[in-house]
Amino acid sequence: MPAPPLDLDFSKEETPAQILPNLPILSSHQSSWQSIHIAHHQPPPWELPEISNNQHIIYLPNTHQTVTVKCLAEGRLQETQFHTSEYKHGCFGILPAGMPYELCWNVNVEFVHFYIEPTFLVNIAHESVNPDQVELSLKIKEFDWVIHHIGMALKSHLEADRIGSCFYADSMTTALSAHLIKHYSTRKPIFRQYDDGLSKLKLTQAIAYINEHLGENLSLTAIADELGMSQYYFCRLFKRSIGTTPHQYLIQQRIDRAKQLLRKPELTVTAIALDCGFNNQSHFAKYFRRHTGATPKQFRNS
Repeated sequence: MPAPPLDLDFSKEETPAQILPNLPILSSHQSSWQSIHIAHHQPPPWELPEISNNQHIIYLPNTHQTVTVKCLAEGRLQETQFHTSEYKHGCFGILPAGMPYELCWNVNVEFVHFYIEPTFLVNIAHESVNPDQVELSLKIKEFDWVIHHIGMALKSHLEADRIGSCFYADSMTTALSAHLIKHYSTRKPIFRQYDDGLSKLKLTQAIAYINEHLGENLSLTAIADELGMSQYYFCRLFKRSIGTTPHQYLIQQRIDRAKQLLRKPELTVTAIALDCGFNNQSHFAKYFRRHTGATPKQFRNS
């Protein structure tokens, strides 16, 4: 009787070491992200045992030579070649949660994994489809600029800020998950359309919650839960209501608070950064300059 597939939980930092010969060169596991995790790998030629993911894996390959990948899943062997130019055209793949598969490749490879909890997709979709029907299709090689753009934006954000903003990760993962459900699920959902934004009461509630938690590593999930709706619909309705995304609004409110605090000479720039919800002084300075055209010290001395 064949052995069952290895059941792997990629939300744990140590999991890749069970099946790959080296550790990732970049990982989000030291960040505060909850909705998604990232791992940037550069393994040599390798053959994986039969495994099954607890999370959906979205991968972006970046090959420096032609790579032949063999995948055995659902009783079918697929052999696919990845070429160097395809990375620039939005190449990606999906390894759905709960689907046993085997993989092997013939040369050194480079890829970025994005691990999404199935429960997160269910939360995004619960207002449009039966949660029991949220399943992604296996895709070994597809092309999609939306997925590529979101994936690379998340990776760049993590590289610039290793601690990581929950709110940014939640926002991008919400957009990514909605796109996956719309275009790569086994059952096509129907997302409801809204002509109006949030009700006046809900908008007031959302703004008050954001302002009360500016100094924290606020998550999009927490706000949506406070309002009793999915992250996807909250983001859509909030933007329709005030013209900016929740993340943009959050950053602007933090900058506005920082401006007030910078007028108090007894407060250090580092203390202000932390009080306004930025992870560190450099993180604060980057956003402050982007919004005001000046560094915090320049603004203080003006």
